[in-house]
Amino acid sequence: MTDGRLTLFLLALACVAPRANAPALPPAHAPTAAMAAASPAPPPAPDAAEAWRSARWGMTVGELLEAFPGEATRLEPELKLADGAVVAAGIDVHPIASHEFRVRFVFEGGKLCLVSLRTPPDSYAGPEVYGEVEKALTARYGPPMEATSDKELIDLRQTRWAAGPTGVDLKYIPGVVAIVYYPRPATATSDR
Repeated sequence: MTDGRLTLFLLALACVAPRANAPALPPAHAPTAAMAAASPAPPPAPDAAEAWRSARWGMTVGELLEAFPGEATRLEPELKLADGAVVAAGIDVHPIASHEFRVRFVFEGGKLCLVSLRTPPDSYAGPEVYGEVEKALTARYGPPMEATSDKELIDLRQTRWAAGPTGVDLKYIPGVVAIVYYPRPATATSDR
C-alpha cells in the first residue's frame, strides 16, 4: 500500500470522513465468495431523499435538530473543515450491533452533505466489531456492492453498499470502525 493511500484511509477514519466521492480504498476487482453465494433480492429502495434515519440530504442544521428531538445537539463550536464543510451537529451515542458509535452531521453551504459514525476515540474496536457491524448493515441494505481489504502495511477494510440515493461505506483500521453515509451521484442511483 502506498503512503498516499494509507493517509487517505486514516483521514477517512478521523472524526469525520473526507468527501465521500473519493474512495479510501480502490474498488474490488471481484466479489468475494461470500458475496457471490449470498444473492437475495435487494431491500426496497429508501425514501428518495433519505440520508440516515430521519436525516434527509439538504436539510439545514435546524431541520436536522428537529428531526432528532432530544437526541441530536448543535456542536459548539462548529468544526470547520479544510474543504469549507462544517461539522455542526451530532449524537454522542448511537448503538449498532451492540456497539456504540458517535454520529457527526456535516453541512456544506448550510445543507446536510455527509453523516459520519465512528466508534468512540477512547476505546479500541477490533476486527470482530467490523464483522458484527458489517453483518448488521448487510441485513439492512442487502449484499454489499463491494468489499476490499489491504493487509500490506496494516489491516484496512472497507465494505460499500448502495441504498437508493445514499452510499454507505463501512471502514476499518485497527482500533476504529467508521460508517459514512453520503449522497450518491444521480447517475449512480439506478445501478442498484
